[in-house]
Amino acid sequence: MSELIGIPLGYIMWLMYQITHNYAWSIILFTLVAKIILFPLSVKQQKSSAAMAAFQPKLEKLKKQYANNQQKLQEEQMKLYSEEGINPMASCLPLFIQFPILYGIFDVVYRPLTHILHAGKDAIAEATKITEAIFGDAVPVYFKHRPEIYIVKEVQKDPSAFASMAEKFPDFTEKVVGFNNKLFGIVDLGDIPTLHPEVWNAAAVILLMIPIMSGLIQLTMTIYMQIRNKKMNPDAPNMGGMNVMLYVMPLFSIWIAFRYPAGIGFYWTMSSLFSFVQSIVLYHIYTPEYVAALVEKDKQKRKKKNRPNMMERYQQLMEEQMAAQNGGTASKPKSGAVTAKVVDDDDDEGGSSEVKMSRAKQKEYEKMIIREARRRQAEKYGEEFIDDDED
Repeated sequence: MSELIGIPLGYIMWLMYQITHNYAWSIILFTLVAKIILFPLSVKQQKSSAAMAAFQPKLEKLKKQYANNQQKLQEEQMKLYSEEGINPMASCLPLFIQFPILYGIFDVVYRPLTHILHAGKDAIAEATKITEAIFGDAVPVYFKHRPEIYIVKEVQKDPSAFASMAEKFPDFTEKVVGFNNKLFGIVDLGDIPTLHPEVWNAAAVILLMIPIMSGLIQLTMTIYMQIRNKKMNPDAPNMGGMNVMLYVMPLFSIWIAFRYPAGIGFYWTMSSLFSFVQSIVLYHIYTPEYVAALVEKDKQKRKKKNRPNMMERYQQLMEEQMAAQNGGTASKPKSGAVTAKVVDDDDDEGGSSEVKMSRAKQKEYEKMIIREARRRQAEKYGEEFIDDDED
C-alpha cells in the first residue's frame, strides 16, 4: 500500500530534488505543492467548520427542546441539517486525505535510492549485500525494513567499500555520494532523533528540535483554533472529548518524529507550519457573517435549480428504500401536496393508484416511514423498539 502511494509521490519528490538539489528543500517544496493542491478542500473544510459554528446554537436549542425524546431529537436534527444544507462530515475530508500522503512519504523517505536517485533494483540489491557484509554481526535492527537509508550512509562514509559495483553499475557510487540529504548541511534526514545521542553536537541538537518543533506547532495551532472557534460561537458547550482528541495531535506529532527517520518528522513539521499559516488566513476570510451569507446563497441556488443537498438525498433514499420494502414506491413532488404511488397487489393488471396527501398527512406519512425504518433496524440487531409517538 505504501509503495502504491509512494510511487507517484516519489516522482514528485524527484522533480523537487531536480529543482533544488537539496533533500530538505525538496521536502519543503513538496509540502507546499501538496498544500496548494489540497487548498480547495481546505477552503471547503473551513467553510463547513464556520457554518457548523454558526449552526451550533440552533442545534443546542433542539437538544434542550427534545432532551427527553432522543428519537424526535434525531429526526429534527436530520431535518435541520437538510434545511440548512450542512454536511457535518465535510470538515473531516482533508484530514482523511492527509494521512495517505503521510503514508506515502514513509516510502519515499525509506527508499531515497529508488525514488530520488532512480537506482535500479539490481544495483540496490548488490549494495544491500555489501552493506550487510560491512555490518557483519552488528546489523542494525531496522536494516531489513530501511536498507536504502543505511546504504546511503555507508556509501557516503566510505565509497571505496562499494568499488566492486563500479563495473556493473558505474554511476551508482557517484550518485549516492552526490546525494545532498542534509538539513542545514549537517543533519542527515535519514537519522532518527533521540534523547540520548552518542555525541551532543550541533547535528544532534537540530535533530532533537525536529520532534519538539513539530509538537509545538501542532499545540499552537490547536490553541489558536480553539480560541477562534470559541470567538465564533461563544455559547457552544465545552466538548471535553473533542478537546482531548485535539490535544492528542501534538503528542502524535512528537511520537512520529521520534520514532521514524528525521525526513518524516521534518515533513510533518513543515506540513503543520503551512497548515497553521493557512488556518490564520482562512479564519480571517471566513468570518461568521461571510459564512452566513455563503450558506444563504447556496440555499437560494439549490432552490432555483431544485437540487437537493446531501442530507436531503439521504433522507429521500431512506424513504424510498422503506417504501420498496413495504411493497411499493413513494415519491415526493417538488412542492405542494405529496403524491404517493402505491402498488395494488389485488390489481390483476399490476396497476397503481396515486393518493394526494395534505401537509398534515404528509408529516404523518414521513413519521410512519421513519418509525418503520427504526423498527426494522431494531429487529435486525435484536434490540427493543420503543415507539415514542405512542401513548
